Amino acid sequence: MHTFEIICWIPQESYSLLEKNLPALSSPVEYIKCTNFYSQKGIEQIELLTHVWTEKETQVICISYYLVLRCNPSIIMGDSKVLLLDMNKYTADEVIHGLFKRLYEIPEFCDIGLHKYHISNFKVRRVDIAKDILVDDPGIIVWLCNMSFPYKRYHLERKSFNKETDRLYRESCYFSNKSRTFNLYNKQAEIINNRKQIESYEQERIMKTFRFEIQIKKDGVSNFSKKKHIKRSLVPLLEKEFCHNYLEEEIKPLFHKEKYVSRSKAEEIINASNFSLYKKKVMLSIIDMIQALDGLYELEKAIDDDSIPTPSHYGDLESFRRRWLKKIRSLGIQPVVIPDNLGIDEMPSIYELLKDEKGTI
Repeated sequence: MHTFEIICWIPQESYSLLEKNLPALSSPVEYIKCTNFYSQKGIEQIELLTHVWTEKETQVICISYYLVLRCNPSIIMGDSKVLLLDMNKYTADEVIHGLFKRLYEIPEFCDIGLHKYHISNFKVRRVDIAKDILVDDPGIIVWLCNMSFPYKRYHLERKSFNKETDRLYRESCYFSNKSRTFNLYNKQAEIINNRKQIESYEQERIMKTFRFEIQIKKDGVSNFSKKKHIKRSLVPLLEKEFCHNYLEEEIKPLFHKEKYVSRSKAEEIINASNFSLYKKKVMLSIIDMIQALDGLYELEKAIDDDSIPTPSHYGDLESFRRRWLKKIRSLGIQPVVIPDNLGIDEMPSIYELLKDEKGTI
């Protein structure tokens, strides 16, 4: 678990007290006021929200008042400020207790009795479910994620950054849609880019940390809650097994379970298969085309665009996946290969890395 955002209705009197007394309150947009003053307590952002609407029958203007809390459970529990909460150490009830202890420590919340609310008064508005995986070279894992991400899955689109491809592909793999964001990144690079301060004893671990994070936005939380029958409740989202199973369910359709191998080993495996010479040549051309275009996403995007010429034997996107990618994966390897100059013979799939119990959820 990385962060979660919860929302609750509050009376107008409570809203007015918080509006008057919360320190460093600013208003970035109309109807929203926020502060990061208590981020050191794990409440990374406090947001006051008003919802204005007109009653249809009476045409009376009505206003509802809400409080939104963006929370970092690791900081709330007094653990690391940059690493994930270790869900092996705490139960969901212990994290909830820690949250309300922090609310009690904030004077403005005590004044309105927020620490006496029940957790059921809060609904999840956003949740970032994540896992830290320890590897020798997080950059190569991020590169494999970028190279392997498919086109048009869940309508996810790559977010563009003003960075050279070689650098970007080793720092962050970032794809998003209206309901979710997949953010897979090298933790050390993220800390350097954002100039975060870390404890000296965390340095060695952070150097080896690859983070797989799914940010479930407001629309995604609503759909997700209906599917899982949890009614936007925070409690089940704090269970280790729940988070682990969710990540597995999301990762397998994207990256599959086959291992990554070097270019030369992939050629050996393909040539030793029972496929015809023609099919072997097409499969080899595909793994080379993926490399040339900087990833499977770019190749599939080109195939799906009629204005971009691609080899006719690749077919359309559906047949390309069904006819060619499926054949390559049937040999137990990914269509994305590791360049020979890296000196890596083979690596497990992203899915297998995620399934490994090592690391922290």
